[in-house]
Amino acid sequence: MYKIITLGLLTAITGSTFAADLGPSRTSLGSIKVDENKPFRLEGDVGYLLNNTKSTDGSKSDKSNLTGRILFQRQSGIWGQEVLATALSTNDNNSSNNIERYLLSGKVSHSSSSTIYQFGKLTAEKDLSSAFDYQLSATGGVGINILKDEKQSLSAEAGLGYRFSKEKVEPKDTTNELIGTLAAFYEYKITPTVRFNQDLGYEYGQDSKTFRSRTALITDLTTHFSASASYNIKDIQADLGNSRDSLLSLGVTYKY
Repeated sequence: MYKIITLGLLTAITGSTFAADLGPSRTSLGSIKVDENKPFRLEGDVGYLLNNTKSTDGSKSDKSNLTGRILFQRQSGIWGQEVLATALSTNDNNSSNNIERYLLSGKVSHSSSSTIYQFGKLTAEKDLSSAFDYQLSATGGVGINILKDEKQSLSAEAGLGYRFSKEKVEPKDTTNELIGTLAAFYEYKITPTVRFNQDLGYEYGQDSKTFRSRTALITDLTTHFSASASYNIKDIQADLGNSRDSLLSLGVTYKY
């Protein structure tokens, strides 16, 4: 018998049907998008799912998932700023593969034309399911708004940077390496209140390579609330060991 208790700040509901993991809500920081009527954009959601299972032989299983995300964007003339923070924690008393991940990223962009922009980005991530205790990176590059009309938009980025990584296993060595990044962000408005998003990101270094994907379908419920269904993938290919996690989630997001 399954008893599911769902609690959520901002009425968020998140469910996992795969090895639970949450890549950033955006795989990388793309072109700044704000409402024409105000110079900033704020989104946030958090959810909690508790699943209690009791089998006929008397054994019990308790699994909980906690997710959170905050996105802030601001545009002032040709300059834009963006801050993204995400967190995920999963705990299963019958599993040794619990996941804990935190990511904080900040970006500054400068538009040199209506289609071309330059950006600088700082990212810090702690992922207990990967081969690294934490990773810090600083990158800069160029982005292009390939397509933008009333129905859809497409942006792409390419950058170069530097990454610092600390290994999780003994002797917990540290590595420093040059990296290259690629990213693409696509949005299609199916109706005025329903939109489809696809974000892709790839980070290449000599010691590890990371691929991220986020596919989402979002429906506006009110001016400030929207329902969403998303599928996130994070795949790491590293000399110390490979890892791949995915998350299928349903939720409600608050936006201001």
